[in-house]
Amino acid sequence: METKGTYKLTYVFDKETKELTVAVELLLREGLGQPFKNLYVGNATVNGQPYDDERLESCVDAKLMAERIGLEHKEKIIAKLKKEGKRLKIKKEEIK
Repeated sequence: METKGTYKLTYVFDKETKELTVAVELLLREGLGQPFKNLYVGNATVNGQPYDDERLESCVDAKLMAERIGLEHKEKIIAKLKKEGKRLKIKKEEIK
């Protein structure tokens, strides 16, 4: 179980370098532990903005969850640009 995870994607679009950063941190749930509930809850940010997802409630590995959220956003960016007939070049993809 890892309590912190980061996914960084650096890509080039229209000769401009852009970055996607997803950070997930597991925080201890407030109050007493309840039966059949995880003691930790995930807290995620995407490019500095809070991100809410129901899967964060049952998250047990922050690194894995950061990778999943990052890959979802990557696929959305690629699909959006493909629909517009544009291309992007991925320079660097990093998971910590």
